[in-house]
Amino acid sequence: MPRLNVEPLRRRQLIEATLQVLEAHGFQGTTIGRISKASGLSTGIVSHYFGGKQGLLEATMRHLLNELRGDFRRFRRQHPDSPQGRLQAIVDANFSGVQTQSKTARAWLIFWSQAAHSEDLARLQRIYERRLYSNLVYNLRPVLPAHALAGTAHTIAALIDGFWLRTALSEGRIGHARAIELCKAYIDQAIRDGAEQAPDDTHSARSGVPR
Repeated sequence: MPRLNVEPLRRRQLIEATLQVLEAHGFQGTTIGRISKASGLSTGIVSHYFGGKQGLLEATMRHLLNELRGDFRRFRRQHPDSPQGRLQAIVDANFSGVQTQSKTARAWLIFWSQAAHSEDLARLQRIYERRLYSNLVYNLRPVLPAHALAGTAHTIAALIDGFWLRTALSEGRIGHARAIELCKAYIDQAIRDGAEQAPDDTHSARSGVPR
């Protein structure tokens, strides 16, 4: 098999192995040797691609963010092509697919804790936060008055992250379906409130970068 095709396969193997080892052993117990054993690849290959376990954690989180973008595109096709439909797709993507797996939840929790001690991981966290916020603002702009954009976008982002954390830690006391329902209920109410504002108080601009 050509090397061009082998490299993505090996990277995927190593990321999947990292998720498994992080879930089983936590960050402190995660070692290159354990990841090598779980992936079936040599420690030399692990070091070649990622350098060490922090590099693996960063690559794993980038992989999960790519999966999130893919889920958003999939859900966007299932919703009406409207601001409300795209906002609902953002919510669905954050509570579906690989994002709901226990190994993913453990990896995110470890990532957040390690980001406080690593500038590289903190930078990746800021990228995620800015991307979510900008996507929310982009889709809220046509339906909300200007003064309500920032607060509403921050609230939706906090609901998504907060409910995701609750579903990960509450041992079933709140499930993904209920979290989705509550996030969408807030979005619907915010849009209804925006519709009641005077027409000249809304944004006419349509600039922004969608996900």
